[in-house]
Parts: sequence; structure tokens; C-alpha cells
Amino acid sequence: MRIINYKNIPYAEVARIIRKLMEKGVELDQITMRVYEYVSKFTKCERASELVNILTSMGLKEVTAVIIANILPRSIDELRALMNFEDEIPSEDKLNEILSKVSEVCPQE
Repeated sequence: MRIINYKNIPYAEVARIIRKLMEKGVELDQITMRVYEYVSKFTKCERASELVNILTSMGLKEVTAVIIANILPRSIDELRALMNFEDEIPSEDKLNEILSKVSEVCPQE
């Protein structure tokens, strides 16, 4: 296999892509299988792609939205720590709105 495109995607989407390849009978190398095991183990929300779309529509960069969808922060402090790729840290109201969307799309289990 070779890389033909690069895009930040959440763990759930990575797992879904690899699972489809396996279902088609594509022979996967050891690294791909390890990636699949990892993302399957650490996927916290099956609707992560939906959450990424919501967060990017709220003005967050795609990379930040994917990090949030993978980690699912539940507090403002946890969320603030994930804002490294943003030009500036959003206001507390905006952070609360983001946390609300995280909880709405990916409720804590």
C-alpha cells in the first residue's frame, strides 16, 4: 500500500477503514494490524466523525477537533490542554459549548 492522501481522522474512522479492508480480504501488514488493535482498543465514541464535523463547524481546526473526538475531555481544564493547535484558546463560554457538544454526541459510558 502507499499513501495517496493525508487527513486527520478520529480513531473510530481508522478502525472502520481497516475493518472494511479486512472484510474485502485485503492482506494487511503487521503494522496496519497493530494500528487496528490500538485504535479498536482506544476508540471511545463511534460517532467521532460526526463530532469532528460539529466542532469544525464551530470554528475549531480539524486537528483539534480530531484530538477532542479521540480523547473526549469532560472538563474545561482537560479541554484547554487540547487547544495547542488553535491560534488562541477559546473563551470559557465557547469551551463550555464544546464540552456540551462532546457530551451530546458521545455520552459518557
